[in-house]
Amino acid sequence: MQNPGLIEKIQSLPPETVNEVEDFVDFLAEKQKRSAKQKRYAELSAFAAEFGGTDLEIDAELENASAEYLLEITKDDETR
Repeated sequence: MQNPGLIEKIQSLPPETVNEVEDFVDFLAEKQKRSAKQKRYAELSAFAAEFGGTDLEIDAELENASAEYLLEITKDDETR
């Protein structure tokens, strides 16, 4: 989405304030990314709770890959 008015407002700010705006935008992008990861995790957890031990249970190899991925992103989040 283009917003020339917003861009003009940002460009009129002093450089140190533009840096703050950029930091805030980066923060918002990271927050959105984390939110998407948390949503996927919640959906997988709900699926596992409902279908664990049934014919619809997730393939063991896929489940292991998912667990490794979740451990990796958890580690990444802890190092930030």
